[in-house]
Amino acid sequence: ALGWLRKHYTFAENPGMGQSGLYYYLHTAAKSLAALGEDSFTDAAGKPHAWREELAAAIMERQRPDGSWANDNKRWMEDDANLVTAYAILALAHCLRD
Repeated sequence: ALGWLRKHYTFAENPGMGQSGLYYYLHTAAKSLAALGEDSFTDAAGKPHAWREELAAAIMERQRPDGSWANDNKRWMEDDANLVTAYAILALAHCLRD
C-alpha cells in the first residue's frame, strides 16, 4: 500500500480513475496516511509532502457554498452530497494532528 501511495501520490484526482470515486479515495488516503503517524510523506520521486495540509487544502477548495461536498461525477453515488460530505469530513478528521 505504501509503495502504491508513493508512486501515485496526488489529491487532484483518484489515480487512474480521474474524478471517479475521488472523495472515497481522499478518505481512504487520509486514513492510510494517518495510520503511519507521520506528518510528512515522501513520494516515489523523493519529494516530501506535508500530506495533512495538502489533503485538507484539496478538500476545502472543493467545498460548495452551502458547506457540502459532492462530485460532478456520478459514479459510485458520489453526486450525493450526504455521502460525499461524510467522506470529506472523515478525511478532514484524519488531517488533524492528535
